[in-house]
Amino acid sequence: MQLPVVSSSPAPLALLASAASSDGGGPGVPVRVMLLGVRVTAYAIINVAEQQRRGTVGTGAVTNPALLDRLMDLPMGIPVSDPVVWAEMAGQPCGVSERHEDGARVTRRLESPLTVTDVVVDAATGKELRAVQDASLFAGFTRRWISVVSGRIPDAAVLEAKLCGVGIVDQRRRQLVPAEKPKGLTRDGWSWLLEEKTYRRWLTRRAGNHEQESPARATDGASDAGAS
Repeated sequence: MQLPVVSSSPAPLALLASAASSDGGGPGVPVRVMLLGVRVTAYAIINVAEQQRRGTVGTGAVTNPALLDRLMDLPMGIPVSDPVVWAEMAGQPCGVSERHEDGARVTRRLESPLTVTDVVVDAATGKELRAVQDASLFAGFTRRWISVVSGRIPDAAVLEAKLCGVGIVDQRRRQLVPAEKPKGLTRDGWSWLLEEKTYRRWLTRRAGNHEQESPARATDGASDAGAS
């Protein structure tokens, strides 16, 4: 199927990218990253206040899903009396939480460092349907797109994209098929993990391939590998 360009205006993700500052710290920053085993371009809006706070205390990306899941149970900035959580937070990096001297109260300080507004999966010629299926893995997390080499796409891939709410753009990020906004966003430790992995990659690029990460307790290598 030969798809016409829906509009000469760029897709929403291209508008986000055009607003990014030259040092990669502005809104709509495109980040090439591996998420859920798929190489994507994630368009991220950086939480500048959280990024600066983490920089002050020396904490980078936190990619331990068990820790993130536990933090999701705690309200942000409000002390909670729980001796079990107080013990679990021992040895975690500065800036993750605050353990009070009474041996029971814990205050969560960590929040997500960015918001992923869109993910784009590059589709090789003849692999468009697979790209749609890969993009569909992010349903409930963010808006999803595939980027195609030409406007001629197999009918099955176009139908699947429309059924799944996956948008299609060309190499210039011009919109061929619009993407649907997620109807219900999932917010849990795993969605937070995707944001942290995107943030880790953003830090790497921003620092010129000098990756800033939290100590080993906050970066569970085995769990991280299973989530990628």
